[in-house]
Amino acid sequence: MLLGAVIFAAVWCLIALLLRHYPETMAGYNTMPKQKREKIDIHKLGRFVSSAMFAGVPSALLAPLMPSEGLYVLLLCWIPCGMLVAAAIYVNVRIKKFEKQ
Repeated sequence: MLLGAVIFAAVWCLIALLLRHYPETMAGYNTMPKQKREKIDIHKLGRFVSSAMFAGVPSALLAPLMPSEGLYVLLLCWIPCGMLVAAAIYVNVRIKKFEKQ
Protein backbone atom coordinates (compact mmCIF):
# COMPACT_ATOMS: atom_id res chain seq x y z
CA MET A 1 0.00 0.00 0.00
CA LEU A 2 2.84 2.38 0.78
CA LEU A 3 4.50 1.79 -2.58
CA GLY A 4 1.22 2.40 -4.42
CA ALA A 5 0.66 5.68 -2.59
CA VAL A 6 4.20 6.86 -3.27
CA ILE A 7 3.92 5.97 -6.97
CA PHE A 8 0.55 7.76 -7.22
CA ALA A 9 1.96 10.86 -5.49
CA ALA A 10 5.05 10.84 -7.74
CA VAL A 11 2.99 10.57 -10.92
CA TRP A 12 0.58 13.26 -9.67
CA CYS A 13 3.54 15.57 -8.96
CA LEU A 14 5.06 14.83 -12.35
CA ILE A 15 1.79 15.74 -14.09
CA ALA A 16 1.57 18.94 -12.02
CA LEU A 17 5.15 19.89 -12.92
CA LEU A 18 4.54 19.24 -16.60
CA LEU A 19 1.37 21.31 -16.44
CA ARG A 20 3.27 24.15 -14.78
CA HIS A 21 5.96 24.18 -17.48
CA TYR A 22 3.68 23.39 -20.45
CA PRO A 23 0.30 24.96 -19.60
CA GLU A 24 -0.83 24.95 -23.22
CA THR A 25 -1.43 21.21 -22.88
CA MET A 26 -4.42 21.84 -20.60
CA ALA A 27 -7.64 20.28 -21.81
CA GLY A 28 -9.72 22.60 -23.94
CA TYR A 29 -7.10 25.28 -24.46
CA ASN A 30 -6.09 24.21 -27.95
CA THR A 31 -9.70 23.86 -29.08
CA MET A 32 -10.56 27.42 -28.04
CA PRO A 33 -10.92 30.05 -30.74
CA LYS A 34 -7.74 32.08 -31.26
CA GLN A 35 -9.28 35.34 -30.01
CA LYS A 36 -10.24 33.68 -26.71
CA ARG A 37 -6.78 32.15 -26.32
CA GLU A 38 -5.20 35.58 -26.69
CA LYS A 39 -7.25 36.90 -23.75
CA ILE A 40 -6.22 34.18 -21.26
CA ASP A 41 -2.99 34.30 -19.25
CA ILE A 42 -2.21 30.63 -19.72
CA HIS A 43 0.91 30.69 -17.54
CA LYS A 44 -1.01 32.08 -14.56
CA LEU A 45 -3.75 29.51 -15.13
CA GLY A 46 -1.21 26.69 -15.39
CA ARG A 47 0.47 27.72 -12.13
CA PHE A 48 -2.89 27.83 -10.35
CA VAL A 49 -4.03 24.40 -11.52
CA SER A 50 -0.59 22.94 -10.83
CA SER A 51 -0.68 24.35 -7.29
CA ALA A 52 -4.11 22.80 -6.75
CA MET A 53 -2.71 19.45 -7.84
CA PHE A 54 0.25 19.79 -5.45
CA ALA A 55 -2.22 20.54 -2.62
CA GLY A 56 -3.66 17.03 -2.95
CA VAL A 57 -0.31 15.23 -2.67
CA PRO A 58 -0.02 15.22 1.17
CA SER A 59 -3.31 13.37 1.52
CA ALA A 60 -2.09 10.72 -0.92
CA LEU A 61 1.09 10.27 1.09
CA LEU A 62 -0.90 9.95 4.34
CA ALA A 63 -3.22 7.32 2.86
CA PRO A 64 -1.18 4.24 3.93
CA LEU A 65 -1.52 5.30 7.58
CA MET A 66 -5.31 4.92 7.51
CA PRO A 67 -6.78 1.91 9.33
CA SER A 68 -9.57 1.16 6.85
CA GLU A 69 -9.58 0.73 3.11
CA GLY A 70 -12.37 3.28 2.73
CA LEU A 71 -10.24 6.01 4.27
CA TYR A 72 -7.26 4.85 2.21
CA VAL A 73 -9.18 5.26 -1.05
CA LEU A 74 -10.60 8.61 0.09
CA LEU A 75 -7.19 10.05 0.85
CA LEU A 76 -5.38 8.45 -2.07
CA CYS A 77 -7.81 9.18 -4.90
CA TRP A 78 -10.79 11.31 -4.01
CA ILE A 79 -9.15 14.21 -2.21
CA PRO A 80 -6.47 14.91 -4.86
CA CYS A 81 -9.04 14.61 -7.65
CA GLY A 82 -11.47 16.72 -5.63
CA MET A 83 -8.86 19.47 -5.32
CA LEU A 84 -8.47 19.42 -9.09
CA VAL A 85 -12.24 19.59 -9.65
CA ALA A 86 -12.52 22.46 -7.13
CA ALA A 87 -9.77 24.32 -9.02
CA ALA A 88 -11.60 23.77 -12.32
CA ILE A 89 -14.84 25.12 -10.84
CA TYR A 90 -13.01 28.13 -9.39
CA VAL A 91 -11.39 28.87 -12.76
CA ASN A 92 -14.73 28.68 -14.56
CA VAL A 93 -16.43 30.95 -12.02
CA ARG A 94 -13.56 33.46 -11.76
CA ILE A 95 -12.33 33.42 -15.36
CA LYS A 96 -11.75 37.20 -15.29
CA LYS A 97 -8.95 36.60 -12.78
CA PHE A 98 -7.03 34.62 -15.41
CA GLU A 99 -7.39 37.10 -18.26
CA LYS A 100 -4.41 39.09 -19.46
CA GLN A 101 -4.16 42.60 -18.12
